[in-house]
Amino acid sequence: MKTKFNKDSRDLLISMLLGDGTISNNNVFKLSHGYKQKEYLEWKINLLNNHGIKNNGLKEYISTKGYNIGDKVYYTQLSIKPFIKLLRRIVYKPKKNYAKRQLLNRLTPLGIAIWYMDDGHINIRKTGDKIHGFYIKIATCISKEDNQIIIDYFKETWGIKFYPFKEGKDTYSLCCGTQEGIKFINLVKKDILSCPSMIYKIQYDLSQRKNYVA
Repeated sequence: MKTKFNKDSRDLLISMLLGDGTISNNNVFKLSHGYKQKEYLEWKINLLNNHGIKNNGLKEYISTKGYNIGDKVYYTQLSIKPFIKLLRRIVYKPKKNYAKRQLLNRLTPLGIAIWYMDDGHINIRKTGDKIHGFYIKIATCISKEDNQIIIDYFKETWGIKFYPFKEGKDTYSLCCGTQEGIKFINLVKKDILSCPSMIYKIQYDLSQRKNYVA
């Protein structure tokens, strides 16, 4: 008997694909992370298991290419299912592009938290030793037009205003300052707190900031 994913399971897979997840041309859905993020991948595998999504557990290999040659890499692969094949057709045309409202509208706060833990970071703004703010960045690294689709999604759905951050000649990412960043952290905080090794991505201290009220 074939197992069908329910809505929550499908939404979880979409969120895991937006960041570091990949689906190969033979429909293998793979999640992989460096050795420093082993606990984070274990957290993801636990989520998959809780949603009834079959996978082959925590596996490892030694990288032979890229910037991390010689390092240990952890990964898991999911059983091939019709929904994964459908995702492959929707997202890879011909290369990975998730700037589509039909996908973004499926994101929950948990899904956004996973996306941020995969591709985002917080950068503290300091003058000398004095902290006066921070900014949040999500490295989308896509065209200006596609990046704007995601900016519009966050503004219209969650009331959070990102702006485009130019990465290279023709690629852009998402960025927001302290005020909007606090809104964003409040959105994803509950889920990120459940993964201890990722908590650093939402930590900030604005006690030195003038007129700041916690």
